[in-house]
Amino acid sequence: MSRRQKEIEIKVVNDPNNENVRLVQVNNKTVGTITENEDKFDVVVGENTFHEKTEEEALHQVVREFNLHQR
Repeated sequence: MSRRQKEIEIKVVNDPNNENVRLVQVNNKTVGTITENEDKFDVVVGENTFHEKTEEEALHQVVREFNLHQR
């Protein structure tokens, strides 16, 4: 059984309303946010919230959640 691969375009842009928040966009649609909070990064995707140590890990978490909801 082969898996179908699909390319997605991921962008991280600053939220114009809050300088501490970055919007994560997939194919030009916002799917999550990353907020720097003291020594960690808070990730919000839908109703789920995650806490990651680095911004890179936070971005990976948004992509994982996006992929889970695409099935």
